[in-house]
Amino acid sequence: MRIGHPSALIAATTALLLVAGCSQKSEDASAPQAEAPPGHDAAAAAADAASEKAGPDIGSAVAPGVAFTYRYAFTLPAKTISGVQREHAAACERLGPTRCRVTGMTYEQPREDEISAQLDFLLAPDLAHRFGSDGIAAVEAAHGKVDNASVAGEDAGGAIVLSQQNSASIAAEVARIDARLKAGGLGKDERAELTRRVEDLRAQLRGEEQARRGKEAAIASTPVSFAYASEGLLGSQGSFGKAAATSWGSFETMLAVVLVVAGYALPWLLLAGVAVLAWRFVRAKRLLARLEAGAHSPAAAAGPASDS
Repeated sequence: MRIGHPSALIAATTALLLVAGCSQKSEDASAPQAEAPPGHDAAAAAADAASEKAGPDIGSAVAPGVAFTYRYAFTLPAKTISGVQREHAAACERLGPTRCRVTGMTYEQPREDEISAQLDFLLAPDLAHRFGSDGIAAVEAAHGKVDNASVAGEDAGGAIVLSQQNSASIAAEVARIDARLKAGGLGKDERAELTRRVEDLRAQLRGEEQARRGKEAAIASTPVSFAYASEGLLGSQGSFGKAAATSWGSFETMLAVVLVVAGYALPWLLLAGVAVLAWRFVRAKRLLARLEAGAHSPAAAAGPASDS
């Protein structure tokens, strides 16, 4: 290792001497104790390095019995969405049907530059985190970005334990009633009531068993959902792009309100216009009638009186 500065060399030398002294004291103090197996430190270091490379993870060791659901929302250029979606589906196919399955897919394009899509997976729990990280990498390689990512968890293990306890209590009650029925000495009504009670309890047992199977399936597989959306005409990053997008959205809202108001008001405006035209027509007709009557009157026919 090369150290370019003298002060750094002095500091490094001092640290080495201190470590050596502490190591010697530690060996003297722990002489009676058993030594660690050979290669133990190397294995631990390799495990730590692998953990750092993989990044933070939520696995069975961190939260045993928890059923997780991963959701990711991506924004990409419209022309790259279909390719990235196919790449994600192909990555799942390479894992095999026992480790990853596509459970749903949508692709909508109402306009040329406006696309929304979704891809749903069901993965083995130990692959969910890595699959999401690889999916993000594919999106970023296509000049996209992650809008949001969330991980939701359900304590399915606790629900299974509670269901088992309920089933044990119900089974004990069924056994008690069965013993009472076998003992005899019951009236007809009492026997019928106990029989109905046993049937209800056994139905509850079947329901508890079905619920446990659902929780066990939730622990055994992890749903992962990828949602894709196009950037849009004004979807560029930065404050100007956001301001333009906000302005365009406000304009669209205003235009929609104007059209709605116009849709309600237009019939009444047309009716008012027809009424005004009819009134003007009647008025003009009356004026014309008065003018014609004045032109045919005797006074108008004699003309003005002459001076004698």
